[in-house]
Amino acid sequence: MCVASPYVRVSVMTKRHPRICGTIIQCADCKTILTVRPAGLGGMLFGDGWSDGDWFMAKDSVWRRGQCAGKCRFLCVGCLEHRIGRKLSADDFRRSARVNFVGRKSARLRRRMRGLRPAKRLVDTSFTL
Repeated sequence: MCVASPYVRVSVMTKRHPRICGTIIQCADCKTILTVRPAGLGGMLFGDGWSDGDWFMAKDSVWRRGQCAGKCRFLCVGCLEHRIGRKLSADDFRRSARVNFVGRKSARLRRRMRGLRPAKRLVDTSFTL
């Protein structure tokens, strides 16, 4: 079941940084946090993201198969695998997407991406919330 709003805006108060705002992006099926993108002051302090656990880009053909059970924007590795009925392999990920080669990845995602080699030219991906 997909949710109309797969992201939540948060504000974190810490001693060192009085107000850090960001966006939590969740899996549409299981609500696992896929990534946290800082905004405003948080973006300047932490760069691209606080967490990139299951943030990846699959090939269009794999993503379309996963959308047969219902359209949604963001899925974790486990939910995408459940929807397509098999484990993902390195061949299922986009070699040209920079997001697949930067940031911290979960152990499960690193295992699935094992053997994936980047293309000569990596492309930044973007989306609007």
